[in-house]
Amino acid sequence: MKRILVAILVVTMLVASLPGMTGCSRKSRLNDWYNASLDVYREGLKTNWANEEEYKSLNIADDLKGNNPNKKIGYLLVDLDEDGVDELLIGFNDGSTATKFTDVLVWHSDLGAYKLLGGGSGYYIYLCAGNVLAVDSWYGSQTERTFMTWNSKTNSFPHVDGEGKYLPMKWDLTEF
Repeated sequence: MKRILVAILVVTMLVASLPGMTGCSRKSRLNDWYNASLDVYREGLKTNWANEEEYKSLNIADDLKGNNPNKKIGYLLVDLDEDGVDELLIGFNDGSTATKFTDVLVWHSDLGAYKLLGGGSGYYIYLCAGNVLAVDSWYGSQTERTFMTWNSKTNSFPHVDGEGKYLPMKWDLTEF
């Protein structure tokens, strides 16, 4: 099963990187990478992350592992920069006031489907109003929160002034 998932992911990435070579529409190719990426998480959750070694580039957060009936793990597709292409956010709701995201996967123009932001173990990514991301990071002995947006044209997350302007929100996730 692991080899099949790897093959699906590799083929999907290759096909998606050849825009003029397939008869598929852009939307269809994008759905393929969403589904291939989601299959990795689905399989991981089903097998208690026995497939983790195969997907080292994902660095699965410990927060997604283990069995906790009070934690609802899932994903959200949202067009962060309103370019018509949804980004994939993986996270969980655990009863707190905001949804905690551990992975932000984007369509990178040079790399294809790619995890560009990651968190976990107390340092999370939150989606705020206006598609602004609040990102907790550890610097030395303190936690800092930065605010950023996704820009697919430059494949970057430019920082924005968000202190006091954007609050992390609770989102309904589609469970795996």
